[in-house]
Amino acid sequence: MTSFRPLITASVATIVGISSMFAALPVQAQSMSPAAPASVVPQGQSVGTIKVVTGLVNLQSAAGKSRFAAAGSALYKGDVINTQAKSTAVLEFIDSTQVALRPGSRFVVENYEYQPEQPIADKAEFKLVKGGLRTLTGLIGKRGNADAFSMKSETATIGIRGTDFTARICKGDECNRLASAESDKATSTNASMADVAGRVSQLTGELTAIDSKGKSRAVQKGSAVFAGDEVRVSDGGFAVLVMADSSRLTLPGGSNLQVAAYRYAPASPDTSVASFKLLKGAVRAVTGAIGKAEPKNVKFFTETATVGIRGTAFDMSCTAADSGGGVVLVQCSSGAQFTLEMRDGSVQLTSSNGSNQIVGTGQSALLLPGNLNIQLQNGVPNLLNRVPNTGPLPEQTPSNFETLSATPIHQINRPDGTPQAGESAQLFVAVNDGTIIITNGQQPPLMVNRGEGAFVQTFTNLPPQLLVAPPDVIVRDNTLSSPPFSAPKCAP
Repeated sequence: MTSFRPLITASVATIVGISSMFAALPVQAQSMSPAAPASVVPQGQSVGTIKVVTGLVNLQSAAGKSRFAAAGSALYKGDVINTQAKSTAVLEFIDSTQVALRPGSRFVVENYEYQPEQPIADKAEFKLVKGGLRTLTGLIGKRGNADAFSMKSETATIGIRGTDFTARICKGDECNRLASAESDKATSTNASMADVAGRVSQLTGELTAIDSKGKSRAVQKGSAVFAGDEVRVSDGGFAVLVMADSSRLTLPGGSNLQVAAYRYAPASPDTSVASFKLLKGAVRAVTGAIGKAEPKNVKFFTETATVGIRGTAFDMSCTAADSGGGVVLVQCSSGAQFTLEMRDGSVQLTSSNGSNQIVGTGQSALLLPGNLNIQLQNGVPNLLNRVPNTGPLPEQTPSNFETLSATPIHQINRPDGTPQAGESAQLFVAVNDGTIIITNGQQPPLMVNRGEGAFVQTFTNLPPQLLVAPPDVIVRDNTLSSPPFSAPKCAP
């Protein structure tokens, strides 16, 4: 990992983001070029505008003059933006950085310089005094100067390089009270975390996820998995994944499964899709809301067979005989035996030679090595019972995606084990896209990935604390769940 220069003293935390959304732009070539001045922003020239205002939002200039904000209001260096109760604002700066402010927030544009021809001279220094925000970073900080973008608070300085994150400042037990008050207004799936396909409900051994770009990460209980991820379970362990639509998948040790495609819209499950590819080993599955609303939109497949769902619970495995007469889980290929066992419901099994067969409850189907003709049998051989530690049946595990998707604030302790509530202030962070690294003084850096969160205690030298799921005070915050951000415009 590229080293970086600490931005602040040991009493506050530093967050340095690493982009997963944009490649860093070289100094001499900018592939994205929003409209902006071609030199240093002159004193008194606008550095951005307010795109959206709801309720009462006040602007105070560096000279102390106050004015009411409206959509289209210009922003200048030194401006202080205050959102009142039940009021929100979305800001857009000339490098395409966008900031959404929740009610009761105070945000300061401390400094801003954007020089398209000299990226090394870029500078954006903002400060969140109170409340909360969501930021989608623009070109500043993605180009020549790694420390160009900073978001300060009483608790931390956040240095970002191309990411989407949400931050919330709380004093005392403020966040506990806010989370409780907002819980009734929470949506079933917060839009800021909507691309989380599933989470790990149970785990023994080790679980690794490899994303669509080939980047590997260790996955813990509660961690998120995304569309495109390949998950690998270590030998002798098992993992249970709970998907956003309440589908549950048990992966025995030594199994590899790819979430080939996954998109779930709770309001319209019939337009949602779920597709999984078994690469090695076995999967035990019970389908959820997508399979119930539109069964044809759920598919499980291997190199040799495709399973079309009709609302069901089943096992599918790729195996070979071992020397002791048992079975071992192997790579799914034409050289392996593919076995499908139906516990409930029915599926349509299609082999890669085009033959197909309906397989119902209490039946099984085989594709023998080198033979793509489906063999249908009455009865199930319970093949996975001959494989050690295959894990629980998924229908016997809780459908707990929602409870896995947020960390209750009252359960968060400081790293030394003492409760954090009641102390002077805390910063809670959730990463919606990208990766950030948090340091606090001389403590080891903490990496926070997409779908995870973090907690930083102010005025201590304690290390930042990783929250495998974002804090519930952010997940429940509808005002920051889906701000009207727009994608940066690319140069023609």
